[in-house]
Amino acid sequence: MNSRRIVLMVVLVAWSLCTWIMGTLLAALLFMPWGHEESADFPLFLELLWHWFNEPMYWIHSCILVPVMIGTQVLFLLPILPVRMSVGKSRSLRASLVLGGLGAAMLTSGLVLGLVSFVQLLGGWIDDMDLALYSGLDGLAVLEPKMYAYPGFLVPLIFLLVSWILWSLVLMRFMRRGQPIDRIGRLTGLLLAGTLIEIILLIPLEAMVRRRADCYCATGSFQALIGGVAAALWLLGPMAFLVLLRRRPAWWARHCQQCGYEKGPGATGHCPECGSAWGRDSAPA
Repeated sequence: MNSRRIVLMVVLVAWSLCTWIMGTLLAALLFMPWGHEESADFPLFLELLWHWFNEPMYWIHSCILVPVMIGTQVLFLLPILPVRMSVGKSRSLRASLVLGGLGAAMLTSGLVLGLVSFVQLLGGWIDDMDLALYSGLDGLAVLEPKMYAYPGFLVPLIFLLVSWILWSLVLMRFMRRGQPIDRIGRLTGLLLAGTLIEIILLIPLEAMVRRRADCYCATGSFQALIGGVAAALWLLGPMAFLVLLRRRPAWWARHCQQCGYEKGPGATGHCPECGSAWGRDSAPA
């Protein structure tokens, strides 16, 4: 294992710890009863964290969810990770675009779930229909299938899966041109902007829903907020990497973004190894 891979492993471990800490704190904030009749003070926040740390299921969830988040981030960034310095086969962006399609599907599902809660709030029947998209998926991760026949989980799940397929096809169709860094950077920026806008819109709606709901954890706005926060946390990793990568562009300035071939002093307009352009236009993934 060379020094570059050792550095990469150290960075992944450090980012895993950061993800675990940030995810725990954000999850505790989501579950705090802000906007509810109960007070959401700091001692209650610490009490919730202490309860989780003494709960075995919390550690099971962490050991499943954190590796999944880090692994999918690596898969998303794999086409632009300069792990190998030798020439090789071009890395396809299909896996990155499929993961981007999942992020877009989560935003779409969150928008629909939020609209459902808004309609329920206006109609005064906020407790008449429970929704459990992300809590149901969380149950699936720890092998608790007790809600999988419930329409409040199955219908949003089917909508999420269909949206995922459609968004993946759309991204593969309309993000076929450009160098890998530019394409992944554009996709990450759009997803992060959409996620932050959705969270900003959901917070006041969730505060109003919590005042009316007997169990706000089963409302569409809360489920949408879980998905939005999870997506924002996931996108922070790729965004931070892209910012650092653009601040240190020396390696990519001397190599092909598609296959890693080193650009010689007398290079033509295209890489002689894979045919991709040295500039902004390149072959489709």
